[in-house]
Amino acid sequence: MASDQLLPYDAVFEILTQLNSLKALDICKAVSKEWKEVIQESSFASTHCRRTGTISGYFVQDLRFNKHVTMFVTPDNVGVCMKSLPKDTKILASSSKQGILCCEREIEKGSKRLSRYLAYIPITGQLRDLPNPKTRHETVSVTLMVAGAQPLCFKIIRLSKRGFIRRYSEQYKYGCEIFDSGTWTWKEASDELSLPFREIIARNSSVSVADSVHWLTTEDNILSYNITNNSFSKFPLPKPVQENLHSYKSKQLFEYEGKLGLVCLTEGRDMDLWIMNDIKNQTWKKERLANIETLESFVQYPFLLGFYNSHVVFVEGGFNEVGFYKLQDSSFSSVKLGRLDRASEIFRFRSDVEPDYLSL
Repeated sequence: MASDQLLPYDAVFEILTQLNSLKALDICKAVSKEWKEVIQESSFASTHCRRTGTISGYFVQDLRFNKHVTMFVTPDNVGVCMKSLPKDTKILASSSKQGILCCEREIEKGSKRLSRYLAYIPITGQLRDLPNPKTRHETVSVTLMVAGAQPLCFKIIRLSKRGFIRRYSEQYKYGCEIFDSGTWTWKEASDELSLPFREIIARNSSVSVADSVHWLTTEDNILSYNITNNSFSKFPLPKPVQENLHSYKSKQLFEYEGKLGLVCLTEGRDMDLWIMNDIKNQTWKKERLANIETLESFVQYPFLLGFYNSHVVFVEGGFNEVGFYKLQDSSFSSVKLGRLDRASEIFRFRSDVEPDYLSL
């Protein structure tokens, strides 16, 4: 087709919401600006999931009575068909491209309880044990990156704290281990990073974009690890943000339309979104300014957890509640968390009805 303008908006919406491959749907975003806007429309994802059976939502995890409890939530709060997580299992990371989780499971060995890493596909229940990384090092963050399909090709990046650089120093040393499903082994990254004692990597701040993983630190820096170049880097937040740090109530990293996004929330509930257009040169662009003050009429103390799509944000609403807030019409869809008290950890998850399989 020479131009998508030959088709009206409603026709494009009808066609794309019946496309039953998430990978193909992501490719369609690059066809034209108009198609991308259709796919990013706030009602598109729910309609697409309902028509095709594909799954798009969040795993929410909390700790209760020393056990990890999980729940899967979607904007329309409709239950989806997935296998339960194996007993005594904690989710460590998920992929928003293919339906796979990286988990940690406690097993009994004699009188001891040991932890094992595993890869798990919730749609089919397929599970495969992974070799353990060097668990003697304190885990800071685990990130899952999918590189291919049929069978699934993926990498797991585990950032860990290695202790002080030297005795009585004020700098911590950090390192990465990378699991490659092609070789089914962990490999130690050759590059290491040191951070001042008081600069801490923010909890749940891991964001993977292209071939890099990014984390936000408590000193308003962004730490990145490039798996292709096997190197760490650290760079500051956008200059206008640095100059107005006192104006922002919170700052969070997110993946936004395939790029690294920084959301800054002011006391007045203005939401500034910055997009990194060029990671190599560290250039940022202010993408949008939205006001989410209306959200407080639904939730007293909202906290942003992620972008479900470019027009819908996922928020924590306080005790026992999360929700989806549509920026286009300021509407809110609340979801009660059942046995969970709060959304201590969240994991973005998307899957086709028939997901790719793990190699045996």
